[in-house]
Amino acid sequence: MNKRQAVVKTKRFQRSLFGGLLAVSLSACSVTPTAITLDQKMALVAADREAMFSNQEPISKAIGLEEAMARAVKYNLQERLALMEKLAEENVLDLQHFDMLPKVAANAGWTTRDSESASSSKSVSTGAQSLESSTSQDKSVSTADLSVSWNILDFGIGYFGSKAQANNILAAEERRRSVVADIIQKVRSAYWDAVTAQQLQPVVKATLQEAYDALEKAKQTEKERLIAPLDALKYQKSLLEMISRLETLEGDLSASKARLAALMNLPPATRYQLVEEKVLPTSLHYSLEDLEAMAMVNRPEINEEAYRARNVALDTRSALMRLLPGASLFVGSHYSSNSYLANNDWADAGVQVSWNLLNVFSYSDIKRLGETKQSVADLRRQALRMAVLTQVNIAWQQYSQANNQFERTSELLRVQNAILKQTSGAYQNNAQSLVERVRMTTESVLATRSRDRSFAQMQNAYGAIFQAAGLDPLPEQVADHSVETLTQAISAQSRLLDEGQVADLSSLPASQLASLNVPVDTNLLRPVVNQVNKNINAQDAWQSLGSLQEVQMKDYTYQ
Repeated sequence: MNKRQAVVKTKRFQRSLFGGLLAVSLSACSVTPTAITLDQKMALVAADREAMFSNQEPISKAIGLEEAMARAVKYNLQERLALMEKLAEENVLDLQHFDMLPKVAANAGWTTRDSESASSSKSVSTGAQSLESSTSQDKSVSTADLSVSWNILDFGIGYFGSKAQANNILAAEERRRSVVADIIQKVRSAYWDAVTAQQLQPVVKATLQEAYDALEKAKQTEKERLIAPLDALKYQKSLLEMISRLETLEGDLSASKARLAALMNLPPATRYQLVEEKVLPTSLHYSLEDLEAMAMVNRPEINEEAYRARNVALDTRSALMRLLPGASLFVGSHYSSNSYLANNDWADAGVQVSWNLLNVFSYSDIKRLGETKQSVADLRRQALRMAVLTQVNIAWQQYSQANNQFERTSELLRVQNAILKQTSGAYQNNAQSLVERVRMTTESVLATRSRDRSFAQMQNAYGAIFQAAGLDPLPEQVADHSVETLTQAISAQSRLLDEGQVADLSSLPASQLASLNVPVDTNLLRPVVNQVNKNINAQDAWQSLGSLQEVQMKDYTYQ
């Protein structure tokens, strides 16, 4: 075979090889979109429903407030999501640790060709061929390598990355605390609304039945013309208005337990009973100053912002470390089946240093950027502290107002019940009509509901104070995660909160305690605001405060 024939054969081999690879690639990239079928959707619905409501402890008795909180903490999907986010951050940290380890690479391969890898040389001075074509490599060669390399610069960057990820785990735990506090607060509000509704529902049904009977009698009276037609129609109108109000109230009472069931992650059609509770006023054993100080230390949003500020500093250090020279240490063992080699296996080791000198000129920019980010983080944390202080004060005022409102509605209910008693006696003596008695009974029911709602609002405001102060409804350590154990832990923690024995500030130094109670002077922050970022808005921090964000706060920062 001459040289021309060999070239033609080689080109044919290359074309067939590349053509085959191209055909395989095109067939692999040819993907047809496939819609989800109805059967797949139904299977997904069944799987999600099983995952949402499976493995829950059955309800064997009437549910109390603490058990409702325990079930919400254990089974609520928001709490599950927060736990999964924390677990994901922990898994990322486990992976981040590997970035600090040396790189161990193992390679093996086999190559072949259709002709010899031959070459010749020519003289540089004369241009004549100095020796005939020769080869130093077999047509088919197998190779294997095992090498270990360690870049010191990568180790440092990986170290800072691991510390930043550790802060992310702590921040995720603070977010979980915030989710738990928010769930507990929602359960507290929904529970008291539901339990008072459960206690009032039989009275509403009895009053409705009485109104239905009175309406039938009024219609019969109209037919028999026992009273004037206009008076009969007026009686019916009054009864229909009262029935409408009672039916609306009955629907609202039925929805109260459904809202609580959703928080406990119970299927919507689940039937359950709540423990009968007494409607009694509450008392708070914390001063406003202590609540403000505890909020500065305990609020999860502030602690999360502190961990973010840590990561800002770590990011700056990591960026500055990238400016340093990179030194790599390597050692390896190699093997080749090439029969022309004098040594088919060998080992090597060495050190390699690389440094991009142009990176040095970015030092001042990186440092300036890091200082700016740190100023932003400090300002965001201070703005958050201002929002938290305002929130504590608003929660305190709302609790005081809710207490006053509860006292007024309780007094109104007492008067209305007395009127009802007098009306019932007059009706028995035929001094007043049945319509008047039904009207008084309806007003008594509505007054009871108004008192119950004010009581639920008072309980909600009572819990909002603890949430605003960052006082956890769960202790730090729990024996296990059963509903009974969580119920007992929440009950014990609630007793401590009610008695004012949680987060005793007497252990803090006097200087630190004094600094916690001093609000931030926003006038000192204005130059930093103008220098760093004029778009920073206190509303961003305010909206991250969970269920209390509906409280309106006027921003005096830029006045």
